[in-house]
Amino acid sequence: MKIVLFGAKGRVGSRVRAIAEQRGHTVVPLDKEDCADDGFVNNAALVGADVAIDFSLSEATSRVCEFCKKFRCPLVSGVTGRTPEQQQMLDELAKSVPTCVKSNFSVGVQTLTKLVSEACKLLYDWDCEIVEIHRKDKRDSPSGTAKNLAASAAQRKNFCNVTVHSLRCGSNFGRHSVIFATQGESLELTHQAENTDIFARGAVLEAEKLVGFAQNVADGKIVGTVDGD
Repeated sequence: MKIVLFGAKGRVGSRVRAIAEQRGHTVVPLDKEDCADDGFVNNAALVGADVAIDFSLSEATSRVCEFCKKFRCPLVSGVTGRTPEQQQMLDELAKSVPTCVKSNFSVGVQTLTKLVSEACKLLYDWDCEIVEIHRKDKRDSPSGTAKNLAASAAQRKNFCNVTVHSLRCGSNFGRHSVIFATQGESLELTHQAENTDIFARGAVLEAEKLVGFAQNVADGKIVGTVDGD
């Protein structure tokens, strides 16, 4: 399939390109300079794109949505730190094209989220707090993954005071710990990312699934779905 990749020169984007090409896909990279003004409108290389993958910056949301609307191109996005207005753009996009938005595409984090939900059912009266650690130059804090975990826990526990503690130091790829505690004992569930390939590979797999979904929906009846950030 043909993938248009926003943020192709970034930490995760560069790995998305490598992994996608290893899987036999064609990748058309787009970066900030390619999206200025009407930079992509007359770009012949973009015609016939099957899916867009976005690992750029939240500030590029409007341009990414504009591209996907123009070319009716499904979108897989791993960008975090969006404003409510930028999130609204994605919600609107999802009404017309298949859209998958996640803060974390790793299999381990998806499993952690399910485990947290199950733990909350059993430990409904325990305290619950989250500690997340990322590299020093990560822009958003708390991370999108931490906010997602906190929202899941708060929903299950029927209250909204799950506290997130964020640390920005060193070169950590991402560590998320959900801690349950009561008098006399505690339980900790932790996921540690060891490289960016786990996010890149997950995004490519999601893109493959999204393209398959789009191809099975009658023209003019495509309705997108936005997964939790």
